[in-house]
Amino acid sequence: MSPRSEELLDAARGRLAGAEAALADDPSTAVSAAYYSMLYAARAALSEREVYARTHRGTWHEFRRVFVEAGEFDGDLAAAVRKVQPEREQVDYEAWSPPPVEARRAIELAQAFLRAIEEVLG
Repeated sequence: MSPRSEELLDAARGRLAGAEAALADDPSTAVSAAYYSMLYAARAALSEREVYARTHRGTWHEFRRVFVEAGEFDGDLAAAVRKVQPEREQVDYEAWSPPPVEARRAIELAQAFLRAIEEVLG
């Protein structure tokens, strides 16, 4: 694995750990950190294919194109991940406080996504 991909994967793991730690006291931070964990994991996978995007939307578009459309990644899991972005925007930009159950769901999704990315990357 390239150093850049490893760096991004480490960032994904760190954000996931932060999300788990924040869950009880700050569900908003947990949702945001879980989302960023998934974003960094997607960027790590794309980096291994030498595909880069400057925006969140671009990252998800390229991830779908490179991995989902090629049949290398579960389309349902990728679609579920995309649905966390609006929630992350609400907590980051609108000061939305999600119920803890929503934060837990985002963390569980991030855990599944990170495991799947690690499998794809070998």
